[in-house]
Amino acid sequence: MRLESVDKLKPGDVVARPICDDKGQVLLHDGVELKAGYISMLKQKGFNRIYVREADCPVEVEPDEELSPATRSRALAALREGFGALEGELRNVVKRDSLRDLEDACGSSAMQALLKPTGPIGKISELVAQILEEVLTQPTLAGLRSIKSADSQLYDHSLDVCVAAIMIGHAVGMTNIRLGQLATGCLLHDIGMIFVPEGVSETGRIRQHTLLGFELLRNSPDPDILAPHVALEHHEHQDGTGQPRGLRGSNTIARVRVQGQPVPTLIGEIAAVANAYDALSAGDGGRGVITPDRIIAAISAGAGTLFNREVVNAFLRVVPVYGKGMDVQVRSEPYMNHGAVVSRVNPARLDRPEIIIYRNEKGKPITPVTVDLADEMAIEIRHLPAPSKPVPE
Repeated sequence: MRLESVDKLKPGDVVARPICDDKGQVLLHDGVELKAGYISMLKQKGFNRIYVREADCPVEVEPDEELSPATRSRALAALREGFGALEGELRNVVKRDSLRDLEDACGSSAMQALLKPTGPIGKISELVAQILEEVLTQPTLAGLRSIKSADSQLYDHSLDVCVAAIMIGHAVGMTNIRLGQLATGCLLHDIGMIFVPEGVSETGRIRQHTLLGFELLRNSPDPDILAPHVALEHHEHQDGTGQPRGLRGSNTIARVRVQGQPVPTLIGEIAAVANAYDALSAGDGGRGVITPDRIIAAISAGAGTLFNREVVNAFLRVVPVYGKGMDVQVRSEPYMNHGAVVSRVNPARLDRPEIIIYRNEKGKPITPVTVDLADEMAIEIRHLPAPSKPVPE
């Protein structure tokens, strides 16, 4: 299985993971062979990449998923409804002339009605128990990220940040109550984006959506004391260079004030790591696919300055370098340049999975060989975004 740019898809490629629209409805099921019309449809709907497998692949490995398709579909539909209702109401109560106008709108009775437990935004919290139940049955993150279209990117991102944050929070020993607050905050962490007008600079966009998201959530008729801080703090940095308040962290799980100054909440710091992980995983049309090892390296490099060091350590305990079902290439003898697929993630060694080698160095099928890299330390592998095709005779 590999992530392939939609621009590079061709008829005959086989869909490796279901592709859903912005309403959570399946557009293309796993195993569907792509036709020219399907590829055109994916481009029209704003998909940048999808997971594909080769039609003649002799090895079938079903990837892990943190959420069932039904739960993911319900969550995306609820997010779409809630965010859409907010955007519609915003057009009725305020002209987007100034930040002050938007802040005032956050506390309006119309907005508070949306946040009630029976309102479209308040109903989003009903998903949390089911999401927690499913995510916490997994020992690690799946390591394969969801596919996002232009229409559903905000909703998919919110849900995937929620999933990653739950795993990190569990790894640091959070109680179920705290995990629920973390999950709720992450589902709504980017809700402030609805308020940000077009044409705002990147720095201004970060500052405005964090402040406005916090302002909205803290004005809820039934406010959660901690969840709004996820919206406020997911762009704060440990060294004080983040937005919107420039808070300095202590790089510990325990809350330690630095020279008497306020520090970010732990759930805000966890959300910062989960947010960066999903943003890097999503990539973009300019930089293309970023492999998981490079994503992990980037977050590790930010430990201590951008991200809480102890939170990053917990993140590294739950995110596999090579996800189940991912295509890799062997980089050492006796299987130099052979193609393989990850068949099992080892929770104790997330960088040393079990693999099935099924192609030789020329890309031709061979009798599959299973190798547990935790036992074969001399064998090295690397990510293979685009495996080579068999060479002609």
